[in-house]
This record gives sequence, structure tokens and C-alpha cells, in this order.
Amino acid sequence: MSSTASPLAAPEPWDLVAPEYVRELLPVFENFARDALSRMAVGPGSRVVDVAAGPGTLSLLAARQGARVTAVDFAPQMLSALRERATAEGLDIEALAGDGMALPLPDQAFDAAFSLFGLMFFPDRPRGFRELHRVLAPGGRAIVSSWLPLEHSPAMNTVYQSFAELMTGGGGGGGAPRDGMMPLSDRETCLREMASAGFDEVAVYETTARAEYPSTAAMVDSMIRASAPVVLARKALGEKWPSIQQALLEKVSTVLGPGPQVGLFNAYLTTGIRHPSAASKNRHPTADKR
Repeated sequence: MSSTASPLAAPEPWDLVAPEYVRELLPVFENFARDALSRMAVGPGSRVVDVAAGPGTLSLLAARQGARVTAVDFAPQMLSALRERATAEGLDIEALAGDGMALPLPDQAFDAAFSLFGLMFFPDRPRGFRELHRVLAPGGRAIVSSWLPLEHSPAMNTVYQSFAELMTGGGGGGGAPRDGMMPLSDRETCLREMASAGFDEVAVYETTARAEYPSTAAMVDSMIRASAPVVLARKALGEKWPSIQQALLEKVSTVLGPGPQVGLFNAYLTTGIRHPSAASKNRHPTADKR
């Protein structure tokens, strides 16, 4: 069964946001990549595939550990940022343009597969999970990350709720999370979809990263520049955008005040293994909290 399509399931918003994404969000997202890599036996010679790799947040970290990395993404600007960063560090990463629901890769070619905040937006998530399973060698492991409901991050939730309200009245279209929910934002769905793709020993872990901002204005500015849904709306609104931006800052400041803010990024890491025996019976998935 296909998942509901997201406006973020197309290359355009990611191409639009690529430079500011690298500048604003890379340090935060590296926390999740390090956590994901720490749960795998990734080291020299490991064959790693990074699906929806973005600017190479996880790919570069894995390559620094000596892994042989193949990165796949559908957004040309994200791939350009990845290649530029890899070249600057002298890292040999195979960067491919491709669809995570139909990976241009052979069967059973990798020891570890990752998709951090990418597969969650696929129009057909089950197909994306099956592709991760397909390209893993027997005994290989996969990790897929997704966001907890935004209610777990009060400051960011205020920004996105305010943005969604302005979009409803301003004709800017969709893109903002509705009711604080995003795809794969509950444990049971994470467990079920990974297990249904054939993975065994499926588990879900929670992990958190934080970003500190000197003021509410700084937080709103960062999210305006680096959040794909906001950048997509900004393009759609054109000359209407400055008034929406000012209204957003005013709404958020009314709730949070003007002072320093902490943005909490709360994520699920869903893990599974391609069992060495194709005939093995799936074990009952479990949900663990770190």
C-alpha cells in the first residue's frame, strides 16, 4: 500500500534549501548520523549505502571511518554539496543520482544501509524499505530515521504551528507539518513497516539533538532559511513572503518571548537486520527507549 505523498517527496525543495541546510542543520544532523553509525559495525572496508543522502551528513562520517560508501539522492544540489565536501576532504564516495524506491544498485551488495530523514518522505515507503532490504547482504543491518511528533519540541512546534496557520490563511499551499505530525512519527508504524519489508530483530530507539539560538528572531530566521517546507512556501508566495515572514516572527515571539531559545530535534532510529537465512521467521519487533 502506498504512503501519502508529501510535498517533500520531490527534488525541488531540497535543491532550494541545500546551501542553508548545510550551513544551519548539518551540525545538528551529524549527531543523528553518529548515533546511527555507532549502532552498526561500520569500519574500514565496510560496504555502506546512504539512501536520500542529502549533502552527505552520514556518508562523510562513514567514509572517515574507512567505509566504502555509496550515496544516493534525487536532488542535484544536494549531490553537488556532497561531492564538493567529499572532494575537499579527499574522501572517495560514490555519489549517484537515483530514486530510493528503485535503487540503481545490485542485490545484496552492502553490509549496512541507512536512510536518515529521507525514506520517511517517500511516496511509497514500503517500497523504500524493501529496497533497503534488497541491497543488503545476508546479516546486513539497516537504520531508518524519522521525527517524533513536534509536541516533544515546544519551541519548534510553536514555529511550525504558527507557520501552518499563516499558510492556511495566506494561500501559500501545504508543506508544514499538520498537527505536529510527520510521516513515520509513531513507533508502531516504524516497527510494522520495517518488519513488513522482511527485516528481523526490528527495534526503535529515541535520540535527541539540540540547537541553541541567541533569540527567538535567530531561531525563526534559521528555520526560514534551512527548513525545506518553509523555503518551498517562500518560493510559492513570492512578493507576499516578507509580510508572512514578519507575521511569523510576531506570532512566535508572542508565545515564546524574544529571548534565547533551544530547539530540540527528537528522532526515532528504526533498526533491522536482513537475516542470514532467507527462510528465517521474523522475530516479534520490539520498541526500546534509549
